[in-house]
Amino acid sequence: MVTVKVLQVVGFKNSGKTTLITEFLDLAKNNGKTISTIKHHGHGGSLDLPPVETDSMQFFDHGAQSSLAYGEGVVQIHMQSNTGNLDDLIELSCQTKPDIVLIEGFKKAAFDKVVLVRSQQDWDTLQELDNIVLVIVHEGVKLKGINTLERSRLDDIYKWFAKWMAGETSESI
Repeated sequence: MVTVKVLQVVGFKNSGKTTLITEFLDLAKNNGKTISTIKHHGHGGSLDLPPVETDSMQFFDHGAQSSLAYGEGVVQIHMQSNTGNLDDLIELSCQTKPDIVLIEGFKKAAFDKVVLVRSQQDWDTLQELDNIVLVIVHEGVKLKGINTLERSRLDDIYKWFAKWMAGETSESI
């Protein structure tokens, strides 16, 4: 069972998910929080891995279930997994004992979600997701009957995130 605060940032390609997570990372760090991130690689195909001639990749390519390399305070890990189960990935990321786990993607998971919307068409699909706590729209996008923040209103978005980190926002849309 996950006991760390988890926030997903979801939206379609080029909606600004990575940029927003980077901004949230900076804010959380400036507030003394430790953060882990998880990204769903939704571009098709496998992830780019280090060169095959590295020792850790040789181990991995020869069948190691996992291969870890350590140097200068950084651990690099490659693991075989057929499930892609988000709870398992969160548990793995919690080995670093973060205060917060920020997730890019995994739209169908049941954690608090910030949804980035570029158009009404995006919203028509994304509004069906569970646990939406904030909708951020690109400039000029108006959604009827829903409270949103425009992406250009960074101060308001940052204030929202600060409240979320403090546990002051628990409403779902």
